Amino acid sequence: MLRIAGLVLFFLGGVACSAIAAEAGDECHTLEDVVITATRTERKSDEISAGVSVVGKEEIKNSRMFGIKEALSGLPGVQAETKNGGYDARLIIRGAGLKARYGVREIMVLLDGVPITDPDGMTRFDFVDTQLVERIDVVKGPNSTLYGANAAGGVVNVITRNPYEELKSVKVGYGSENTQVYNLIYGTSFGPTSVTVAGTRKSTNSWRQWNKFDSNQASLKIGHLLDEKTSLDFSFGFTDADIQLPGTLTRTQFDTDISQLTSEPWKNSGRYSTIYNASLKLDKELGNLKLKPLVYFQHWSHFHPVTGLINDGGADIYGTDIQADWKHGLFGADGVLTAGVSAQVDTPTGSKYTYRDVRTAPSGRILSTLSDATGSLAQTDDDTVAKWGIYAQESLRPTDSWIIDLGVRFDQVLFDLASEVYQSYNYATGNYTADRESIFVDKTFNYVSPRVGAVYKITDIYSVYGTISTGFQTPQSSELSTNPGLDPSTTINYETGARARFEGGHSIDLSLFYMDVSDEVVQTYLPGGESSYSNAGSTTKKGIELAAKAQVLPGLYLGGAYTFSDFHFDSFQEPINGTLHNRDGNYLPYIPRHQYSMYGFYKHPCGFKAKLETNSWGKYYVDNANSELYHGYDFLTNLMVGYERGNWDITFDVNNIIDQKYAIEVTKDTTTTRYRPGAPINFFGKITYTF
Repeated sequence: MLRIAGLVLFFLGGVACSAIAAEAGDECHTLEDVVITATRTERKSDEISAGVSVVGKEEIKNSRMFGIKEALSGLPGVQAETKNGGYDARLIIRGAGLKARYGVREIMVLLDGVPITDPDGMTRFDFVDTQLVERIDVVKGPNSTLYGANAAGGVVNVITRNPYEELKSVKVGYGSENTQVYNLIYGTSFGPTSVTVAGTRKSTNSWRQWNKFDSNQASLKIGHLLDEKTSLDFSFGFTDADIQLPGTLTRTQFDTDISQLTSEPWKNSGRYSTIYNASLKLDKELGNLKLKPLVYFQHWSHFHPVTGLINDGGADIYGTDIQADWKHGLFGADGVLTAGVSAQVDTPTGSKYTYRDVRTAPSGRILSTLSDATGSLAQTDDDTVAKWGIYAQESLRPTDSWIIDLGVRFDQVLFDLASEVYQSYNYATGNYTADRESIFVDKTFNYVSPRVGAVYKITDIYSVYGTISTGFQTPQSSELSTNPGLDPSTTINYETGARARFEGGHSIDLSLFYMDVSDEVVQTYLPGGESSYSNAGSTTKKGIELAAKAQVLPGLYLGGAYTFSDFHFDSFQEPINGTLHNRDGNYLPYIPRHQYSMYGFYKHPCGFKAKLETNSWGKYYVDNANSELYHGYDFLTNLMVGYERGNWDITFDVNNIIDQKYAIEVTKDTTTTRYRPGAPINFFGKITYTF
């Protein structure tokens, strides 16, 4: 690891020399590096004592943004992919989120500063209209001190269009497999009140069988200026999204035809969702005190045929966050005290059903589903999950060069789970069995999350930082129902790094971290192949993250990112089919040791623009036993060309331009290796007109 660190530092010096050599007066992108997410107050990215990546307006404007993963791909320390096409994304930050079957786990996700992560740590990107996204802040590593339980892996804040901008635009896009995007934004004002309404339609027939997707989204944002120091913002969103889930392939299927239907019995899996979300935020300045109270409500329901059973349910989520920022002096130093209280209640209810239409073997084993029609009732759930926390962080500037952060938070998460099981899918026999059972889980988890961090600005260009931060991750409701004895996982993160911000748009970011994780929740297998969850004794995560960008000629930018990950189990006895297997020293699956990306972007004053980017994903083990390696992929390359002039913005891109065959995920259970194929060569074009 020290040898790699030395090579990284050598590379940093080379990039710095290149950056200094570029002319500062050249036309360039302004760095959009003011970040609120990491500290809950405005601060430049080179003044933050944590690993941070910012995806700005320019990058997002030149992306398809059919899904959120298109904006996050290529960031150091971040793995973003869609397992099923459509809008969904698998998001992993420094190994956190690895166990998610769908959605995002172990990472706090915000939409315009409003949490869209459930109290038990589950996030659905269904909420997000990606055509409205303006920028994304990614804070890497545990941040439970400010955001509480279930921010053990990091925090992602998706920031959409501001209603005060009064933007008016129309967008039309079309691509391979009848992929279509339509978006309309209309913003206006009435005196001190600004209103923005928007609507988006996205759909695709997909390149895989049983993978059609379509969604309709509508939103309303109202901003009202009560006076020059007081604003009140209201937001409402609606999403109706349907996606067919195509499943995995065997190695033979993957080698033969990646577009074919899965060989698994569950050929009619899908997720058909309806979501409403609303929030109300007040921003009030009273001298040196700023108040930021927030209340929000979210409702979701979905019909979700999956392995074995069909889920039909939903939830109502109520939340609040009352934050205050106080500017003051302390021992002769300027300081800002950020403190508050937050609370969230989730009341999910639902039922599970058998598949009505199936093809079976003479033994009764289900060989294939024939539809997603529901059969008999299998299970009912009536749960309540709640969490609340109180937090405070003092940020001091004893000199112009130093920034010191000291914070602490107390969290409590309460699970009250009740299920009535009438029948279940038996993985050993492959059919349904009558197993009448009542499941009641009543658990409360408490945790204190301290943090200390410091930034030293060597010059206006160079800065270094260090931090010790903590994270607290509860099991999810579904995991506790399977194994009520699960403990929360806890993380201590030791991190240091260096940054440089040059005139002309050049930047360098380097982070080195060491994380000690206790009781990490990992997926295991019961007798017959049914999945369960267990606590690993301890896990160590060591890594290096590097990102650099330089303007080498007027309008021409070269950049890239590199991630080195050394994540392994220190002590883990994995239960498989009732027997414990020693995994001490094994690497975590799916996480490559080496991951890197490179890009070149050019924009001419006449309006022509182009971007060439390539991503490589190193080899990784496909299971906890480290019994098999997947070779990963090299130089998965995308090309974009476009023209931007006046009110018009036209782009055309080709993804996977060399038509490389690759898998976005390879996994192995106790016996079988399964492949999720990546998309072949495909194109997309869009036209945006701004009024």
